[in-house]
Amino acid sequence: MLHQLVLASYSQPEAAGFILRGIKGIFVAIGSVIAAVICAVIAATKGRNPFGWGILGLFFSILTLIVVIVIPSKK
Repeated sequence: MLHQLVLASYSQPEAAGFILRGIKGIFVAIGSVIAAVICAVIAATKGRNPFGWGILGLFFSILTLIVVIVIPSKK
């Protein structure tokens, strides 16, 4: 399979760009989901709304993670 993709990239360079963009998108999506789960867990331990912080973590992953770590606990 990988060999076929490499051969296709030589004959059609634009196809290689689409493949690499797709792979990059998958990694970004997985990273966003991981950040959302981490944000939700940290928010829950601090007495904050885990669902809201998880949604924010899904869209603004690293920024939300920094904010949820810095904010004080409600407990």
